[in-house]
Order: sequence, then C-alpha cells, then structure tokens
Amino acid sequence: MTFLVLLAMLAAAFLFRKSKAVQSLCISAACIVSGVLLYQHQKAQLEVEWPEAEGNYALIVASEPVQRGKTLSMDALLAMTGQKIQLRIMHDERSELLSIGDGLMVFSAIKPLSAQGSYRTWQETHGYVGETFVWHNRWQRESISLQDIGIAAKTRLFFMQQRHKLLKQIHANIKEHDDYSILAAMTLGDKSAVSREQKEQFSVAGTSHLLALSGLHLGIIYMLLSFLFRSRRWQLVNQLLIITSIWSFVLLVGMPLSVVRAAVMITVYVFVSLLNRSKTPINTLALAAIIILIANPYALFDIGFQLSFAAVLSILLFTPLMTMWKAGNGLLRYLIAPTYVSIAAQIGTAPLVAYYFGRFSVWFLLANYLSIPLATLILYTMLLTLLLSFWPAAQALIIVVPATLASWLNGWTSWVASLPLASIDGLHPSVLQVIMIYVIIGGCYWLLRYQRKKQVSI
Repeated sequence: MTFLVLLAMLAAAFLFRKSKAVQSLCISAACIVSGVLLYQHQKAQLEVEWPEAEGNYALIVASEPVQRGKTLSMDALLAMTGQKIQLRIMHDERSELLSIGDGLMVFSAIKPLSAQGSYRTWQETHGYVGETFVWHNRWQRESISLQDIGIAAKTRLFFMQQRHKLLKQIHANIKEHDDYSILAAMTLGDKSAVSREQKEQFSVAGTSHLLALSGLHLGIIYMLLSFLFRSRRWQLVNQLLIITSIWSFVLLVGMPLSVVRAAVMITVYVFVSLLNRSKTPINTLALAAIIILIANPYALFDIGFQLSFAAVLSILLFTPLMTMWKAGNGLLRYLIAPTYVSIAAQIGTAPLVAYYFGRFSVWFLLANYLSIPLATLILYTMLLTLLLSFWPAAQALIIVVPATLASWLNGWTSWVASLPLASIDGLHPSVLQVIMIYVIIGGCYWLLRYQRKKQVSI
C-alpha cells in the first residue's frame, strides 16, 4: 500500500510539472513516503529471531570495553553475518585484556533488545540486533576470520583499532585524568573516560557540544586542510586529498552522525565547487540529510542528528539576518561574528535541549567566547601530536601543550558552571510545545527577513 502511494505521488509530480508549487508538494510527499518504506525495511532487518537455547557464537570485539559495575560492556560483531550486538562479560583479569579486533568464542543465548523508550531508539539507531551476557567461564579467545563481516565492517574495525592504539599513546603521556578525558573526547570521539561531574559542568555551562564531535570539530580540521592544500595548480588532487582525509577522520572517530553530517556537507560542497555550480548551503544541508536517512532511516530519531541539523539550519537562516546590525570596526567586529553564530545555534537547539535534557544554559555566550578558541587550539595541537605517533619522544614533548589547554578549558568551564543562575533546569516541554516553539521561531525568522528586505529596498 505504501509503495502504491509512492508511485501515485511520483506520477502526480510528473503530471503537475507545469505547476511548481503542486509539483514540489508531490515530491515532498514522495520523499516522506520513501522514508516510511526505508524505515520499515530497516526495522525488519533489525528484528532478528534468536534461538532461546544457549549456543556457541563466534564474535569480534568492535568497541572499547567499558566497565559498568561488575561487567565489561562492548559492541561485538557476529563473525558469520557481521550483525552488531551488545555484549556484556563478567569483569575479571582475563576480560581486562580484551581490545578491539579480538576474536571470542562464547557460549550464551543472544536475546532481542529488551530496552524501551529513548534507549531502545538509540540501540536501533546504532544498528544493534540483540544483546547477550556471558559468564567468566563461558568464553575464550580465538582466532576468527573476518571474511564474512563485509568490507564496510572490516574497514570500520581497522580504523577503530588504530584509534585504540592512539588512545593508549595519549593516555600514556598524560597524568591528569580530566585532561586526558577531554582530549580523548574532543580529538578521537572517545567519551568513556569523561566523568559524570565533567559532563554535568559542561552541560551547565552550555559547552557540551565540545565533548561530542560535531561539525565544529570537522570544520576546524577542514580549514586546516584547506590551508595546507591551497594550491590552485593541483585543485582536483588537493580536493580529493582533503575529502579522503576528512572521511578517514570520520572513520577513526567512530562515525557519529553529527560528524557524518558535516562530512557529507563538505563532500557535496567540494564537488559542487569543482563543477563550478551554485553552492546553496541550505540545499547542501538538505542533501546531506537525505543521504544519511537513506543509509539509516533510524538516524532521524538520533539526538545528535537532530541537534546537529537544527544548529546548522538555524545558523544558515539567522546569522545573515543578524548581520544587518552593524558591529563597527576593529575588535568589536571580531567579537560580534562568533556571537551571532552562537546565538543562532542556540535558537535552533534550545527547544530540543530543553525537551531531552530539561535544561537551558544561561551563560552559554560567555562560556563559548573562550571555550571555542581553546577547542580550536586543542584540535590543531592534538592533530600534530597524533601525526607524531611514530616518534614517541617528540609526541611526549608536544602533548604537554594540548594537555595544558585542556586543563584551562576544564577550569574555565567549571568557573562558568559555578556562576549564579548558570542554568535553568526542570523544563521538559512536551512534543507539542516544542513544535509550537519552532513555529514561533519560524515566525520570528520571517519577520526579521521581511524587515531586512524592507531596509534594503529603502
């Protein structure tokens, strides 16, 4: 039935091709119906029927093992199919030695996902098809072939192994746990070492986006690569090198959706530039959303995906309108530009943050004035540190710089979070209220746009 509706919408779009408004409406409806079809297909793939009895399963460790109480929790791939499950093993001396890429033979029963609500949505968004718990005497290491897990899974596993090695090098050279946790999260996307207290103070200060890799981090890396490969003589080769580097970094940090969104946008932007076509940022953002949702329809329900697209869309819409208020010259101009961006991003994400986390950070502008420059310096110096991984002595010497910057960032964030009325908590608007807030925001946008057009016409 859904497929027939899709065909009807496409036929209507063809028949009403002379009416742009009707055709656009039909195409939009066809996109929504296509999304429903893709969602149903993805849901069917995730609903696996597992045998109730225990059995032997060959698994491959696919993420950093994290201690949770008396168990170690990690992602694991079924060696026969490449499907991803959540694996929990009793914590002991043997399990402490597990790392990404290790093969395991376990005797257990894999069960369907048991969680409900937002956590169940998170599991489905990240492609889990089951979960299992293994006692300490029911598993053993074993050399397992990666032949059946697919090229994509093998490539991702390879990059995750490289990340594990880099994290070990960073940890060996940094004494302060809080400094290491910030550098690991901001540089390689590993937030397992970030304490609950750190997460809370970054949240209160309004700088949580620095700990979660996003378009901000990838944009900083893209600017650096563009500077290094700026020669116009080899433009095609340079742009291909930039794109290859960008996607290698995306794989290295575990492909979070916010980073994938930014990488898709950069890729589209680069190819459009090479073709000398018009570069419309909103169209590029929409295309990035379509590509990601085709690959994984469940991404629509991911908090990171929603916040990332809301922030970028709001920046693209509101920042140009804010520039009608002249900032003058000199230092004020350099201060006001990031202010506009921060306010625009906050406009787009505040309703979602209130809905999911029940909080509004009052001093977000103050926090970002110093946090973003520090984050930029941390990324640049950490990239240099990672590139020197083949030279341990030089790496140990240079890593002092990003560690010091991380300490400053941690101290600054802690100070902002301690200010009076640092955050307003307990908000929790309903879905309808969030929708109405965005309707009001949309109305304010059109009002500002109308005002700017009126000023230009005068």
